[in-house]
Amino acid sequence: MRTLAVACGVAALAGLACAATARPTTATHEIRMRGNSYSPRRLEVALGDTVVWVNGDIVRHNAVRDGLFDSGELKGGERFAWVPADTGTIRYECTIHERMRGILTVVQTP
Repeated sequence: MRTLAVACGVAALAGLACAATARPTTATHEIRMRGNSYSPRRLEVALGDTVVWVNGDIVRHNAVRDGLFDSGELKGGERFAWVPADTGTIRYECTIHERMRGILTVVQTP
């Protein structure tokens, strides 16, 4: 913040405008894989947030959305992180367990 204040002061001396913009904060969201399900099954995140899938089960799972992300097979205790670059609704699945499905909704922050 001190660097921004100094830069704005220098800009003001030079007759230039300086607008201090707040950098949006991002969050990390965790999705647990256990009992052949994702928890939570539906999750809303902001653009730029990090989504982390954690396998809390004794069997292997994955999280896959063709063309967007693929965690690979995760053993118990392993994690996979992904940061969405676009807004929208994303349906994903565990290709090992066909009934294991989840939905991410990525929204733009104000």
